[in-house]
Amino acid sequence: MSDDRPGRRSTELRLALAMRGGVSLAVWMGGACCETAALRAAAGQQPAPESGVYAGLLDTCGYEDVDIDVLVGTSAGGINGVLLACHLVYGMPFGRGVRDLWLHLGDLEGLLRRSTPFHVPSSLMRGDEVFYKELRGALGRLVDEAPPDRRPPASLRLILTATRLRPRRDLVRPTLGRPLPVGRSQAYFRFRHRAALTDFPDDVTGAARETALDRLAYAARTSSSFPGAFEPGRVYVGNGAQPVEDPPRVDMRGVSSESGHPDEDLNGCAELMDGGLLDNIPVAWAVRAVAGSPVARRADRRLLFLQPVPPFPPPPEPGGSRRVTRLVRMAAKSLAVKTGAESLRDDALELRAAEAAAEQQRAVLGVLPPTLTELYDAAMARLGPYARAAGRAEAQRLIRLLADPAEVTGPDALPLPAGPGPLEALDESAAEGSAVLFARLRRAADGLAVAPGTLPGPGYSPLALARTVRLLMDWLVAYESGAGPVEAELVEAYRTRLFACRSAVATLNAARDRLLLGRYRAALSLGLMPTDAAAPYGEATRLLGALMPPVPPPEASPAHWETWAANLATAVGAATLPEVPATGRAAVPEGFGHLWERLADLGQEIGLDLSPDVGGYEALHAAALGTGPPMTEALAYAEVLLGPLRPDPLAEATDIDFHTVSAADTSWATRTVLPQVAPDSPEDMVRAKLSGNQLNNFAAFLSARWRMSDWTWGRLDGAAALVSVVATDERLHDAFGDPEDLTALGEEIAGELALGPPFTELWAQDVTTRPDVAPWDRVRDVLTAVRQHEILQEELPLLAELHRKGFRGGNRPPDSPPNAQNPPNAPNAPNPPGLPTRAAFDAALESFREIGAEEAGRLLRARDPRRAALRTGLLAWPALQPTGRAGARLVQGLLGVLKPLVCLPVLAGAVAPVAALCAAVLMWTGIAFSTGDWSSLPGHVPVCLYAMVALAALVRQWIRPARLRVPAFLIAVAGPPVALWQLRGLHPPDVGDGARTLIVGAAFALAAAAVLYVGTDRWALLPGAAAVAGVIAGLVQFGRPGLGGWWAALMLYAVLFWVTFVLPWLYPRPRPPVSGPVGHTGRRSAPRRSLG
Repeated sequence: MSDDRPGRRSTELRLALAMRGGVSLAVWMGGACCETAALRAAAGQQPAPESGVYAGLLDTCGYEDVDIDVLVGTSAGGINGVLLACHLVYGMPFGRGVRDLWLHLGDLEGLLRRSTPFHVPSSLMRGDEVFYKELRGALGRLVDEAPPDRRPPASLRLILTATRLRPRRDLVRPTLGRPLPVGRSQAYFRFRHRAALTDFPDDVTGAARETALDRLAYAARTSSSFPGAFEPGRVYVGNGAQPVEDPPRVDMRGVSSESGHPDEDLNGCAELMDGGLLDNIPVAWAVRAVAGSPVARRADRRLLFLQPVPPFPPPPEPGGSRRVTRLVRMAAKSLAVKTGAESLRDDALELRAAEAAAEQQRAVLGVLPPTLTELYDAAMARLGPYARAAGRAEAQRLIRLLADPAEVTGPDALPLPAGPGPLEALDESAAEGSAVLFARLRRAADGLAVAPGTLPGPGYSPLALARTVRLLMDWLVAYESGAGPVEAELVEAYRTRLFACRSAVATLNAARDRLLLGRYRAALSLGLMPTDAAAPYGEATRLLGALMPPVPPPEASPAHWETWAANLATAVGAATLPEVPATGRAAVPEGFGHLWERLADLGQEIGLDLSPDVGGYEALHAAALGTGPPMTEALAYAEVLLGPLRPDPLAEATDIDFHTVSAADTSWATRTVLPQVAPDSPEDMVRAKLSGNQLNNFAAFLSARWRMSDWTWGRLDGAAALVSVVATDERLHDAFGDPEDLTALGEEIAGELALGPPFTELWAQDVTTRPDVAPWDRVRDVLTAVRQHEILQEELPLLAELHRKGFRGGNRPPDSPPNAQNPPNAPNAPNPPGLPTRAAFDAALESFREIGAEEAGRLLRARDPRRAALRTGLLAWPALQPTGRAGARLVQGLLGVLKPLVCLPVLAGAVAPVAALCAAVLMWTGIAFSTGDWSSLPGHVPVCLYAMVALAALVRQWIRPARLRVPAFLIAVAGPPVALWQLRGLHPPDVGDGARTLIVGAAFALAAAAVLYVGTDRWALLPGAAAVAGVIAGLVQFGRPGLGGWWAALMLYAVLFWVTFVLPWLYPRPRPPVSGPVGHTGRRSAPRRSLG
């Protein structure tokens, strides 16, 4: 943790982001990620009016650098994780381009499948054909816009969760007894980046980068494959050469936890879907990832959890109910508890456990004996117990590695190893094979780490080297925390070198893990228990020693160590490995000794340059001065005493401050835009802000205006959270002392941060309107207000332009005029002009407020959302049909026949009640003239039901007071049946056969036009389609003076069948495929087919 004394605070802010699922609320998270990227970009800039709030804020609070090294996302959060990772590593702009991507990519109609007769779609929306290709094309285009001076992070870890559609076979291996078969459904993608070891390559030809973008885009598409909405993602994870397919599957070997575990009969592929099904709150993943992502300098760690909608507890219910429905209610409650079992509390427990582990690690700092003699005596007394303790830790880690390779190797720097695991053959052939193997490994543990009775030195395990690096880092921390002066540049230089050594040792350990898996897989491949359970362990250690490149010299730069690590990774990952050296098992690899010597040389330099009074490290300082045993032996003595307390130094927990970014938060923006919402009502606040928080979080897919509103609120809420993260009470006090005069404090802050009048005006207003606010809270609030004002100046022009036509317009993504810099239909619509006056700003702010007040029911009255809802419902009808042969085909045929009669009119009545009611009246009239009776059976019965649906929907849309809605609903539902009953025996005027045919045809043509009006966007084709419906009805009626009720029903069905058939041809024309430079979409980016 950072030292809290003035002048000794960390100068780096290190952020980790965890992003949950939320369907269309991903747009809000995108806005919050945009602000995080803006904060990072502002680090190191000089305060100036044009630099904005963040540059001055970071400078004043003492932060020289801001970086992001962990991104964890599930479902919708995974898409933003990929976008932000491409921004960090490739320099992709994260601003307007990403915003416009969400405006286009989140358009429901652009994603929907075409409804094909007698075909059961795999999902409602097209994941591979549209979503993946458009995301992939946008990534390639935006990455090409990266500035040449981009600043990639030193390290990055991106984790996206997923869920297997078919659980793979796994085993729980108890200490005694047979393994227990289980199914494993949880999966994940892991992308890592270091200078020389990366899943984000950027080669000269661009081929490797294009492949990496394929994987990133498809991982995002797979993690967000909400069941039913998108088909599962099918990724190649098999062993051996990938078979040729058209289109080719994305190869995820090395980045997927399912590498080597394909589904049966899928040609080496596995089908994965939404990661939020099993883990929608990925905070625990972030905590574990942070532990494996150390920093090269002292830094403040912050974990930001982006949760647009916080959980709201249900209202309390009285117990002891004795109602008849108690059994049903209890069953429903039990099901709700089961399906909602996941909660943030579970992840918070992991966070608390990490904090406790970090506190335990601090307890062992500075406990070494003060003199070399005492250190030597204590080490010699503990040498035997050390060998046993270190050996048991090594054996336990080996057992974990063999039982679950992905769990142990997941945090390291090498590609994930491919399955199946080394124990499968043994477990299949022996009743208690793995349990017996584990028992033998525990018995052989004493000799795994170091031979008993000898000084450990580097030993057989790279973990001793890792612990030594950690010891030297702790020495620097203790020096910085001392009372004397600190040479910051010297400490920074040593810390950088130590971090390079740590990365090299971590790569060495990861390489050994791969060799261990390979040697044990070979030893157990026949399903036989090896005579010596530890023999493969020794073989892997010797093979690692043979593969190690020469260790860089003592003066080597960190870049040399990165190259060394990359060369080692290449050697271990080669298709063919050399024979295991035949040297005796007791030989420690020579390279281990050389690494130990490099660490001793570095410790020698540290001891000579640091002050000798660093408590707990006096003995190491004496060794550096040459007053006793050399540094190599002193470090070995320290390893004997401290090693057992640090069994896995590469996965040690670190201090993390946890912050939630939520739409329930209040700020200047909420007080300005939503003054009617009580600040102490988070549920009302979320409801007023987030347009997408309706229709089970799918609502923002219906309107570009709603997505634009959610994006803007994401930026506003993100800014409020980030200002609080940076401007803590302690740092503000360090910068400005004890505030006495608020006016003077405001002027000082405005000058220090170079904010000028924008800050002073808001400061004066806040002092006047809120006199009781604490000083530092006021500083944060006003700084947030200034930043939010900057955001609104950027986003309100486009938002106001989209809203210019009101809620009935602006729901489709804006189109951009094609030109050389802006490919056709690329999501880069030019921004409208800015807001030059206060009146224009206030008018745009009012548009923002109006959009947030809209509800889904009102939005569906608009043409575009209404059509999208109708299309979704028509597509859902076949999607719910069973698949298979014989009986399933019969059911499919029956439901397909019923679709025109049952599905289309009911959906039209639900989403467009006025048009549907007009159609019902016209069809009623047409049937009446056809049969000669205003109430004929069965012809009028379906029309009666259609009218009931339309009237009920009208009541729901137009009658707001609850006390009036119920009686109005009852009247509406009862009206058509009563009319059908009362009209018995009444007849329409008697006309001739020709006139009757014309009236019937015209009535059904107009009725068809009313239904087609709901779903069309190609108005030129509508009259012809409606006329054909009239012709069909006229042909059925032609030459007959009066039809019976069944003939009228047939006429009704024929017209509705035609309308159902022709409606997809009247949908909007599909957007042309997003174009860009060659290679952005690769072979998979074929032109999009008709949306239907």
